[in-house]
Amino acid sequence: MRVPTIFWNYFSFFSAAVISAIVATSAINFIEKNSRDQIKKELLSAGVDWAEVETKGLQVFLIGNAPDEAGRFRALSIAGNVVDAERLIDQMNIVDSLEIEPPKLKLEIIKNGKDISVFGIVPENFNKLDLIDSLQRQSGSSGTVKDFIEISSNKEDLNLAKAIRFGLSILETVELARLEIKSSILQGEVIVENSKQKDFLIKQWRNDIPQGLRQKIHIKTPRPLIMPFSFRATKGEGFLRLDACSADNKETASEILNEVAKLSGKKGLKCEVGLGQPSDNWFEVVLSSLNALSQIDEGSVTVINDEISFVVQKMESEQEFQKVLKIFEDALPNDYLLNAKLITNSEGEEDFGGSVVLTLSPEGLFQMNGTVRFKTTKITLTSLAEAKFGKDFVNNKLKIDASMPQDLSDLIMFGIEAISFLKNGFILINNSEVSVSGEANEPNIAVKIAQTFYGNLASNQPLKTKVSYVEPPKLVEPDGPTDEECLESVDKLLVERKITFEPSSDRINLDGQQLLDEIADVLRSCDELSLEIAGHTDSQGREQMNLQLSQSRATAVLIELQRRKVLTTNYVAKGYGELQPIADNDTEEGREINRRIEFKLAPKKEAGRNKSD
Repeated sequence: MRVPTIFWNYFSFFSAAVISAIVATSAINFIEKNSRDQIKKELLSAGVDWAEVETKGLQVFLIGNAPDEAGRFRALSIAGNVVDAERLIDQMNIVDSLEIEPPKLKLEIIKNGKDISVFGIVPENFNKLDLIDSLQRQSGSSGTVKDFIEISSNKEDLNLAKAIRFGLSILETVELARLEIKSSILQGEVIVENSKQKDFLIKQWRNDIPQGLRQKIHIKTPRPLIMPFSFRATKGEGFLRLDACSADNKETASEILNEVAKLSGKKGLKCEVGLGQPSDNWFEVVLSSLNALSQIDEGSVTVINDEISFVVQKMESEQEFQKVLKIFEDALPNDYLLNAKLITNSEGEEDFGGSVVLTLSPEGLFQMNGTVRFKTTKITLTSLAEAKFGKDFVNNKLKIDASMPQDLSDLIMFGIEAISFLKNGFILINNSEVSVSGEANEPNIAVKIAQTFYGNLASNQPLKTKVSYVEPPKLVEPDGPTDEECLESVDKLLVERKITFEPSSDRINLDGQQLLDEIADVLRSCDELSLEIAGHTDSQGREQMNLQLSQSRATAVLIELQRRKVLTTNYVAKGYGELQPIADNDTEEGREINRRIEFKLAPKKEAGRNKSD
């Protein structure tokens, strides 16, 4: 029997398909095995023995437990160098062998004036609201408190609560601070105004710190900007006085004071340390100046930046003066300018021109006594004094004498400028000397006075200064209004208007919102006010419903005041319903009057208790 031709055609196609499938399967198996073996080899060579490689078609699966994220990424990178990264399927897990430690409880508080930020982790039962309220009281109505506190599942730590209370007491005494509070230690830094406040705080903290708590708080005082750097010392019969001293670091200041103490025999002197750049070789120049001053009988030395004034009022002879001057000049760097003079007063020398005395009282009253040559000079000096001290605080008792051989008007003008630096004082100006004495609220003021007269004195006119530093009084912020004054101001706003609501609702309408804006303006200046916001209704409806409505309305007013940045820590909202009418509920007019919000003073303890409830 003959086989049809079509059979052989189908048989040929079928055989080709079978052969193609076998070849394709073999090729895939070859690619799978080759990829798997090659990747496994590379992984083992790189020390990655925890990863298994499986293939399915062209897909390559990486399986295993990576020790960390870096190990997982390394395995993927090695496999990606062998095959196309698109073929890789990541089925690796990361096993962290380290135990996860619970978060440590701590708070960090940063205070910058009226603005406070608080960070940290506290236990879940920690009274966070009380903490924020306490910080808000410190911040006041004009400041802000930023809360970044997270809650942990840790149990309450009583030691942490004690440490936080102590930290809050510290923040109340300073304006700039950064505190890190833990249950066993409180550390950080604070900035105070001066060393006196620093000593006071150290003593106070030592007495108040809770038992078992350690504190490592660095107290810093701001360093003033010094410009120019200056030094002045005066030597007289049996004494050497430090009038002014400044340095750019504590070490230099201490070394200068040690040298002054050796010459004067006095300890406890002060040298101002501040920011700025003194002239080169400042310390060496000050030492050379002190050395020169120690070689004379009477005189003074003033160093202002790179200029030096060396005035000798008494010395054995001109030769001795020149000898000391030569040693002084040789010890100075080339950049310094030395102006030195020896004042000699021959016996019987006449004091031409008389004397002028300038006086400034602690109350700010300025007076001039003495004689000048011209009327125009008196008028000019009066105008200058009135510009400095005020027209009502100047008393000009200068007399006019045209026969005076010498006019002191220039020195009097410089004297008016110099005495304005003082809190109170006295300046004597005559042909023989200029003498300045008094008290000042600024250290190193003797140098400013020396600068004022510098270059304007005659060769035989020494400048004598004796100015004491008196710490300026602290500015006390005026007390805010009393609770009664605050309440009176609010009541005035409610005389002809009242806070109104939408009917049968606790939603404040537009007129009520506008009135609350004005009330909030008053209450923002009353930080410590303890206030009760009382809600009242008429007698329409059930008594329980009216009580609930009055409470909701009082609470709504409290919330609106909070939205207007009023500090409501000591506020309480209380609803009285229909129980306290002030008008007849039988008339529409009376019911309208009874539907009201009242403000009244509340004891602080009661406000706190109701708020917590």
